[in-house]
Amino acid sequence: FDAEFRRFSFDKKQITSFDDFFDLIMRMHRLRENDYILAYTDPVHGDFLPINNNENFARAVSTAKPLLRLCVQRKGDQIRIFDSHNKGNKKSKLNSLQISLPSDFRKVSSIVDADVLPVTQRRVKLVRGNSSKPLGFYIRDGISIRVTSNGIEKVPGIFISRLISGGLAASTGLLAVNDEVLEVNGIEVAGKTLDQVTDMMVANSQNLIITVRPANQ
Repeated sequence: FDAEFRRFSFDKKQITSFDDFFDLIMRMHRLRENDYILAYTDPVHGDFLPINNNENFARAVSTAKPLLRLCVQRKGDQIRIFDSHNKGNKKSKLNSLQISLPSDFRKVSSIVDADVLPVTQRRVKLVRGNSSKPLGFYIRDGISIRVTSNGIEKVPGIFISRLISGGLAASTGLLAVNDEVLEVNGIEVAGKTLDQVTDMMVANSQNLIITVRPANQ
């Protein structure tokens, strides 16, 4: 039987990302990070949920009132879920489930730099990794309306023209038809042709970071 229990505190202002938190836990227990996964118990519903990215890490921290109940588990180990309301019921024990905590999620998209961008812009990271799945969107050129010190101006722009059903972009829900493309992996597209922007996206297709002005803004 291999178990260790600890109660500790950490500064939420210093530990702000999943990676930082995961490193803290691994150092504290002197574990090798590739062999373990994190999970927590939702205090409201009692669900046992994974912590494996910034989004669900933030969700987990928000539930800590004041305690966050963590479980550090070796990959591949099983978690036995019992019906806590029928601990003395023999039938309940026989029907208990054995499930493995989902651990091999591959992150395919995220919103980045939300705290530094204007509210009218969105920076989306699409990660294909080794997948053959296409990015799943087309772009077109068009006219963008800009408000300048000289008034309203019409300038050339690049827009998303179509999302492929089942493609990476459509499955994330973060991009939409007529979103205006402003940057590709940190490079502004202003002044570039449609072919040039297409080449930029193809070159960065394994790990594309695209800044857009959503059509509904």
